[in-house]
Amino acid sequence: MKNHFIFNKELVKESIKKAGLTYAELAKIFADNNVNITEQSIKLWFIKNNANTPDIQKATILSRILNIPLNEILYSDDLGEVFAGDNGSQKVALLEMRAGFGTEGTLDPDFKVERCIKLPQEFLGKVNAKYAKIIQCYGDSMLPEFNDGDYILVEMLGGRDYIKRPSIYLVRLGDVVYIKRIEFLPNNDIRLISINPAYPPFLASETGYEWEILGAVYGKISVKLGSGFQFASQGVK
Repeated sequence: MKNHFIFNKELVKESIKKAGLTYAELAKIFADNNVNITEQSIKLWFIKNNANTPDIQKATILSRILNIPLNEILYSDDLGEVFAGDNGSQKVALLEMRAGFGTEGTLDPDFKVERCIKLPQEFLGKVNAKYAKIIQCYGDSMLPEFNDGDYILVEMLGGRDYIKRPSIYLVRLGDVVYIKRIEFLPNNDIRLISINPAYPPFLASETGYEWEILGAVYGKISVKLGSGFQFASQGVK
C-alpha cells in the first residue's frame, strides 16, 4: 500500500528541539533501534515541500523518543486512500457536500459523490447499504462526541418513512445542513439540540425556514495508523 500519510514537520521539529536532541544524536538513536539513517537524511525531513519523510517504522520510533502519539506525527486527511483489501467490504459514497456541527453546511440538492470508499461490512450494522453515505462535518457544537472534520456515516432517508425518535440526524434548514440531535415536537416542528452546552437548542419554526430530515446518523469514521478505519457508534442505536 502506498504511503498517503502526511508528516507533521513543525510538531516533530519543535519536539526534537524541546528534547535537546541534535540530528546526529537522533541518527544514533535510530541506529540503536536497528534503523540506519544519516543525519543529513533527517534534516531533509524538515525542508519545505520535500517528499522525503519518515515511514511508519521511523515515525513509531520518533513517537517513542519524543513522547508524541503516532497519529500526530503521521496522519491522513484522506479516508479514501487508507483502506486496503476487498474481502467483506462495502462501497459507500463520500458526498461532496459538507454538513455543519456549528458552522453552516450548504445543501447540494443533487448529493453529488466525491468518491467511493470501501468500508468493512460490519461498520454498516443496521444501515441499509443502498442508502448509506459518508459526509464530512465541521464545527464544535457537537463536542465532545463529534469533532471538527469528522466523517459521519448516514443512512439517507430520501423521503422514506422512518420512526421519529430522538436521535442524531442530518437535517436541512432552508439551504443549510446540520448534524444535530433532534427532538420531534407536535405541529410538525423539531427542536435542534447541540451536545456542546455553549450552543442553546432552538426550534426549526423559529428560523422561518422549511426543514427536512435528510438522514439518520449512525456513527463516525476515523483513521488510525496501523489499524485502518475505526468506527464509533454514535447516533441511532
